[in-house]
Amino acid sequence: MKACSTRVVGFDATSLEVVRRSGVSQYTAHLLKALIERRDGWSYRLLHGRELRGNIPEGALHSAIARFPNRTLWMQIVLPLELSRLRLPLCHFTNSLAPLKAPCPYVVTIHDMSLFKHGEMHTRKSLWTVRSLLPLVARRADAIIAVSEVARRDILTVLGVPAQKVRVIHEAAGEEYRVIDQPRELQRVSGTYGLQDPYILSVGTIEPRKNLQRLLAAFARLRRAGRRERLLLVGQLGWKYRGFLREIERLGLQNSVRILGYVPDADMPAIYNLAQVLVFPSLYEGFGLPIVEAMACGTPVLTSDCSSMPEVAGEAAVLVDPRSQESLEEGLQRILCDAPLREQLRGAGLKRAGQFSWSRAAAETIRLYESITCSS
Repeated sequence: MKACSTRVVGFDATSLEVVRRSGVSQYTAHLLKALIERRDGWSYRLLHGRELRGNIPEGALHSAIARFPNRTLWMQIVLPLELSRLRLPLCHFTNSLAPLKAPCPYVVTIHDMSLFKHGEMHTRKSLWTVRSLLPLVARRADAIIAVSEVARRDILTVLGVPAQKVRVIHEAAGEEYRVIDQPRELQRVSGTYGLQDPYILSVGTIEPRKNLQRLLAAFARLRRAGRRERLLLVGQLGWKYRGFLREIERLGLQNSVRILGYVPDADMPAIYNLAQVLVFPSLYEGFGLPIVEAMACGTPVLTSDCSSMPEVAGEAAVLVDPRSQESLEEGLQRILCDAPLREQLRGAGLKRAGQFSWSRAAAETIRLYESITCSS
């Protein structure tokens, strides 16, 4: 393969326009940082229609791209004009959508097919906009990144794109997720959030797809059976969260369930470290980043036996049927009551988390860029 004639990539930073970052925002920030840290001659020109918030990896190129209040219209109308002016040889869109009239080749990361497979768990706005645009974006893309083998299979099945167009590049936990052996840091976070009691941890947006109402029912039975752990929920209130809050009251769990909402990235490793177990009972995920984050912190994991969760967890977690309250309850009871099992999961989880890295993801992403921008 000949050397590339250019090494500039337009990099979609729209998911970094928020302070409280979601899984896609974390993916974008971590991948961008890992790409820049390679120092291999590639450069990244950030594409965004609003002010970027939070910590932005140093070393990226910033463009004075025209601002626009509506993100979808900005991407489909404003951005193509700016890309024509910038004359970029390649763009990478990191959140499933891209300009249909993009004047350059592009890679798009499609995280999952939940809009198609579980449309009932999304807002009408998402169904009307993203679901209608996604097949067109995928058809137009020069390459598609899927974050798991399961996501790749779903993309091929639902969108019908050629198999050679879709490449799997796994996500990873950030380097800050690790076993913390400094008692002062654990005490700081414990004191900040009032985490004196043992707790079961759940991480993710509070929305129907995360299956938290079944988790509540299983947890209520554990409490009635005499377990004293609390349930700690970290994540923003999402779509249809009010039904979940009503369920807490209906089950009488107001004093044993705590919702922390958004927690800054700096505090999350300690929250994982202090947990008895992470329970991640989602019905569908493209990857399931909290699984790897918890494992990297030495926290035992219980997760679903469907979608991408078994692929990510490997043999290092207890897998349960997320649609069965009894399965969730039995899995939690098993981990909480079995200290040797917790220690086994801790060791296996640390090993499993080490198999995922952002440096590897960046290297694989660069190879994909080169396959598009370099002539054979």
